[in-house]
Amino acid sequence: MINQFKYLILVLIVVALATCKLNQKSTVPRNLERIYDPASSSMHPTMNIYNISDSASLIVERIFTKELLFNQANKENKLLARVKVIYNLYDLNNRQNLVDSATTTFKFDKETVALFYDLEIPVNAKLENKYILEVITTDLNRNSNQYAFFIIDRTDKNSTNDYLIYNRLDDQLVADLYINKPKEVKIEHYKDDLDSMFVFFFPDRFAAAVVPYEKDTLIENFATYDSTWVCYTDSVNYADFREEGVYYFSRYQNADITQSGFALYNFGHGYPMIKTPDDLAKPTIYLGGMDTIAESDSTGKLTKLAVDNFWLDKENNMDKSRQLLKEYYKRVVFANTYFTSYKEGWQTDRGMIYIIYGIPDYLFKSGDEERWIYNPNGIGPGIEFKFNWVEHPITQNHYLLDREKLKTTGWDEAVGLWNTGEVFYYQN
Repeated sequence: MINQFKYLILVLIVVALATCKLNQKSTVPRNLERIYDPASSSMHPTMNIYNISDSASLIVERIFTKELLFNQANKENKLLARVKVIYNLYDLNNRQNLVDSATTTFKFDKETVALFYDLEIPVNAKLENKYILEVITTDLNRNSNQYAFFIIDRTDKNSTNDYLIYNRLDDQLVADLYINKPKEVKIEHYKDDLDSMFVFFFPDRFAAAVVPYEKDTLIENFATYDSTWVCYTDSVNYADFREEGVYYFSRYQNADITQSGFALYNFGHGYPMIKTPDDLAKPTIYLGGMDTIAESDSTGKLTKLAVDNFWLDKENNMDKSRQLLKEYYKRVVFANTYFTSYKEGWQTDRGMIYIIYGIPDYLFKSGDEERWIYNPNGIGPGIEFKFNWVEHPITQNHYLLDREKLKTTGWDEAVGLWNTGEVFYYQN
């Protein structure tokens, strides 16, 4: 159960350092293109959001020591890293309506041996409301910022965020929902006692996004599952979830399983990184590569050599081919990092656009939508993609491309450049 004393201390710190701006209106839309640019920040923390009471949620953030700058520019004259975390909580239905805001500062001592630091910050998110949470994490020694956004749905008493997942090794709340390394966890509900839960397994047979000029949006059905069983919530071992796919934990066996629990995701060891020939081959579907790679291997299995040959054929030059595949797979990894929903990030609409077109020049978030604009010179309309957040039974990070309003995409030109050995960057 949550340590109440620890949270009291955290609340007092937040209150002392908070800068509340309730109901403030933002008159100028901010260009947020940096939120999906890994090079814009030295830090790449992992985060999860948990509801801890009827009136509060909790940001659980893991910051990796190797990404922090330690120096002695402080009154303690010690090697310290200093991190500032700001959260802004907005009404989901009105992105400009700021409901709550607070700032908390942390210090970490270099002499303390740790691979990472786990931060916990309470947020005033109340029942019956939906919110957008903006989290800005700053390495104060480097003046480097990392932005993240989350949907907090508190309109349902069985919200995904109502379930707290603890690492049994250290009793810390986990900062991600991936089954990608050995771990034993325990599961609690913030207000109800749990003894066991039903697990429903959906195998990883999800399809990649449909090319943008196609009007039909891909809809995948979660009405049926491959298997189900009971697990005890005080001891859940990730080793028991070997098959890749979605594991949905529900309190009920016969009710609508997608409205009564939360999901854990197994997309392979080390995810969101890509390691196997399958991991490398599948994202080439946007370039027409999957069939070519599969046919080139007489064993019937995808191999690293077959993938390498696919890229070498684009540009008969080893160095240029290596640079081409390096950029492509860098985008795949960060699509997994930013856009994973019920399926791997590269398979989503946002992931597809991110991989082929790169980081947008302008990105605006408003309510439950994102607008990406590719127009580096600011001349003419450029190419614009609009993504709408969709209330999904499995995930709160699912956005669909608004295909009806697309005027032009330049898709064939972009894919054509990739297939002739050139990295695509939009130019007017």
